[in-house]
Amino acid sequence: MRILGLHTAGHDTGVCLFEDGRLLFSIETERLTRQRFDHRVEFALQYFLEHYGDKASSTIDLIAISTNINSHVARVPDLDLAMKRISQGALCHETTSSVLGKPIRCLIVAHEASHAALACHFAGYPRECLVFVNEGRGTFSRNSLFTLRSGKLELRDSDSLPWYGTGFGWSAVGFLLGFGRNPGVAGKVMSLGGYGEPKNCWREKFLAVSPTADRQLRSELEIEFAEIAAALSEPCTFDDKAAAVATLQQLFNDSVSDFLLREMAHLEIEKLALGGGCALNVLSNSLLRDKRKIDLHIAPACNDSGQALGAAVYAQMFHLGIRPSAFSVYSNGLSPNADETASLLQSSGFPTQPYSVEAVASVLASGGVVAFCTGVAEIGPRALGNRSLLANPSVPGMRERVSVQLKGREFFRPVAPVMRQERFREEFPFEPDSPYMLYAYHVDDKRIAEAVHVDGTARIQTVTAEDNQRLHSLLEAFEQQTGVPALINTSLNAQGKAIAYTPADVLDDFADTVQLFVFDDLMVTAGGTA
Repeated sequence: MRILGLHTAGHDTGVCLFEDGRLLFSIETERLTRQRFDHRVEFALQYFLEHYGDKASSTIDLIAISTNINSHVARVPDLDLAMKRISQGALCHETTSSVLGKPIRCLIVAHEASHAALACHFAGYPRECLVFVNEGRGTFSRNSLFTLRSGKLELRDSDSLPWYGTGFGWSAVGFLLGFGRNPGVAGKVMSLGGYGEPKNCWREKFLAVSPTADRQLRSELEIEFAEIAAALSEPCTFDDKAAAVATLQQLFNDSVSDFLLREMAHLEIEKLALGGGCALNVLSNSLLRDKRKIDLHIAPACNDSGQALGAAVYAQMFHLGIRPSAFSVYSNGLSPNADETASLLQSSGFPTQPYSVEAVASVLASGGVVAFCTGVAEIGPRALGNRSLLANPSVPGMRERVSVQLKGREFFRPVAPVMRQERFREEFPFEPDSPYMLYAYHVDDKRIAEAVHVDGTARIQTVTAEDNQRLHSLLEAFEQQTGVPALINTSLNAQGKAIAYTPADVLDDFADTVQLFVFDDLMVTAGGTA
């Protein structure tokens, strides 16, 4: 059974392919185009066909498409009926699609259900689990609550939270504070809260915004947005903005945790899985897991970058009765071709050397920045070692150099440390692991000061030798040379671009600014200055 998963409309589109429950291929459109949040799924489809042949249509048994749907691409004959049913709360609709040139059996999966299915997958399909999807706006809700019981996923509730407990709240406040309108605004503005403390004046303003009666009516959304704008209408200094965001974070934490604890107690369910963009809020995640003591599970591609995967997982698990196999976070696209990489470097005038873990560790120890482009890229928005900029967190000023000077990001945005799992367990003996950078930890280790946010927390990534042998061994060699137990790990992309996918992308972004490049078994000393 071959299932093609598609996310065709909105931001973060993509394609994936499963065969008999095993993930064979996935690609996020933005990695190919370098345009963040790219909606042009045609590029991903063409890439899929290039690698699986134009005759792919003859081998696909089912197409799973998440809503909303690009009708020009998906070509679903009864799309209006499908969307009507799903807008009314149905989780799926079976039909046909001619996206590959001829009619093929197709399952339209609700956006919210795709998020929920992927969350269930990374939770390991426990017998009982509460699944909460929280985001800016899905197909029929901003937030939806599901139960997973004995292999069956059911919608329990939707739109239970006030505006400040949703992704819409983060996006609206971020826009009104001057950070733009793209889907990355929420994550950007969250980091600003570390520079402030919650204040009652902001709390009162936010609480005074009336809830809307109907989330689906654009007029109601406009009214609510106008009320939030009025609350933020006074001139804001940086300190004002930081306090406003800190207050929003507090309101978000309280509304989400109180709601989920109440539902879990009422339903007598102990496990919780999260989906949707709000599951990238590391402070809220940490509160739920560490202070509320919830057995919590989150997919690394919990935002819309996981929609294609989620639709395909839903079709298998909840429609066909096939339980998909676990798959690695390193599943986004294909590994760089060694011959093509060598040819690129030669034609660009870069002399190559065989990869040496000790040499790379030495460059990092001396304050150099290393671009790591190895193996298959990571799914989701986090760089987890295969498409990463790595640097020494003990060198003063390194955070500003990597984040502001090399990547062109705002000064208030943090970078994250990556640490071997065994070292993490020695440093934080009572804390759970964090392989996907989805939790915050309080850190007072001066050796990694440049990877710690202003509020004293760090979004640590833990890595095992089984998950990423090359990065794990580099961390070990670096610690042996320096005594520093972690490296700065931030995504491999220049300002305004999606994370680099190919070696050519990496050179385009950093040829003149980074000291050393690693491309699988090759490394290149470049022109950047330490």
